Amino acid sequence: MDPVAKRVCKIISTLTAIDVANLHPQDRLREDLGLDRIARLELISTMAEEFQLDVELGEAQKLVDVQGLIDFARRRSQGERA
Repeated sequence: MDPVAKRVCKIISTLTAIDVANLHPQDRLREDLGLDRIARLELISTMAEEFQLDVELGEAQKLVDVQGLIDFARRRSQGERA
């Protein structure tokens, strides 16, 4: 797992109490990890702070699984718009 994926998974683990080893890229935030709307907003906010990103609401709503969060963090960390 690359450094960005590790950081994203650590954030998810902290918010969900799910061990990093039990997180998978295909895990869906709501259905598989049990994150409600408020928890997902907290997750996005925490990621924005961790990666020093500006995240628009429309972008945040499109992030539905672990892989999507990882890809988003990678793209935005490299200066690309999602």
